[in-house]
Amino acid sequence: MKLALLGIILVQLLGTCAPPYHRPDTDEPPAYRDEAQASQVMPPLGELGWWEVFKDPQLQSLLRTAVAQNYDIRVAAQRIQEAEAQYTVIASNQYPQINALLSAQYQQINGKRAVLQPKSTFAPNGLLTLQYEVDLFGKVRSQAAVAAAQVLETDFARETVTASIVSAVATLYFQLRELDVELAISKETLAARRQSLQLVQYRFQGGIATLQDVRQSQELVYETAAVIPVIERTIAQTEDTLSILIGSYPNAVQRGLPLTEQVALPRVPAAGIPSAILEQRPDIRASEETLIAANAQIGVARALLYPQFTISAGAGAGTAQANGVALGPFVFPQSNLGQGYISILPQIVQQIFNAGAARANVAGTEAAKEAAVLQYVQTVHQAFGDVSDALIAYDKNREAVIEQTAYAAAAVDALRLANLRYEGGVTSYLEVLVSDTQAYSAQISLEQALLNERLAVVQLYKATGGGWQPEPGVAAR
Repeated sequence: MKLALLGIILVQLLGTCAPPYHRPDTDEPPAYRDEAQASQVMPPLGELGWWEVFKDPQLQSLLRTAVAQNYDIRVAAQRIQEAEAQYTVIASNQYPQINALLSAQYQQINGKRAVLQPKSTFAPNGLLTLQYEVDLFGKVRSQAAVAAAQVLETDFARETVTASIVSAVATLYFQLRELDVELAISKETLAARRQSLQLVQYRFQGGIATLQDVRQSQELVYETAAVIPVIERTIAQTEDTLSILIGSYPNAVQRGLPLTEQVALPRVPAAGIPSAILEQRPDIRASEETLIAANAQIGVARALLYPQFTISAGAGAGTAQANGVALGPFVFPQSNLGQGYISILPQIVQQIFNAGAARANVAGTEAAKEAAVLQYVQTVHQAFGDVSDALIAYDKNREAVIEQTAYAAAAVDALRLANLRYEGGVTSYLEVLVSDTQAYSAQISLEQALLNERLAVVQLYKATGGGWQPEPGVAAR
């Protein structure tokens, strides 16, 4: 009989503990889509710290400021402390709760009193209480496991925010450097077009050019003059956005290296082993901790199906005085005045009827876990999509830079030839107008292609799990 009872208890214990956790099988592919042989010049991007990828000292200064002062990162750090405090609160339930209570009641009666009623009484008492929940079915342990997973989840969430901020700062900085070049090209083009307009006006005054030539040359000047304030506005607004991102008020941003010297660009960037992305990307690891917490929550729900066993105990001592005279057991034999006392109260609570609420709670936690599994797998798939997109963008943007470089060189030389032909009277000013427009557009497009090539590196760096690593010698929080 005793063995049968022990067997029943053992079955209950095994049946109510949280199910063992296993990482879901995401069946990662052996390589990323369209991935060529990776460069051996540098290790996988995701394993590098941001200070190793972004070499511009001014950009590094901005990144250090952002990591230290950005408000989203600071809020995420506070979330970690909040989760750690919550874990401490929950984990403390695994141990007895001991409290001390001291009281000293004094009472004085003025006026008429009953026979033998003392005028004043003083009753000091000391009490030590203990309360402990015997965790037979793992409820408290499962609650602690949930809280521990939530601490790690918030930590990985902070790393995810940090990676996003690093990526955003680098992106905005590269955009600023590209806009600087656009502004310089536009100002040079405006100066050249004004000289061209002056030449056309001289030719018109000499009867060689037509008024139509003058008007067309004026169109080019006014068009470029109108573009410059738009670029300047965009630069100022980008500086404001970047300033706020690093935790400052809107202000001008100092520049460092030119865009063409930003980021070492290998022929084929190293994305790393696909399976390593599960460990490198903090958003994937945060999603897994969410799954682990959901798995442990099942153990909490299952334990509530079975008895909750608590022990309460108290130990104290007290005495009393009436009219300044100590009272003890000889005066009040049935009292505990002047004596110590101990009480122990074991208690078992078992739900009898709750209309299926407890089992519905178990079913709900199991469904929540399955949802967390699907969300985890979806996060992994999205991560592979991010890497694939970044590799494709890098490859195609690199091809575009090569073609755009040749196009810009041809367009600039075509403009030179068109000016010579016009000055020699061989062609009309319309040819100069078309060539000038194409040359200006080609130069701007080349700078934008160079920007896109570098932004693809930033995108790949973040996609492969880079950007959150704490700089050596700098505290993570």
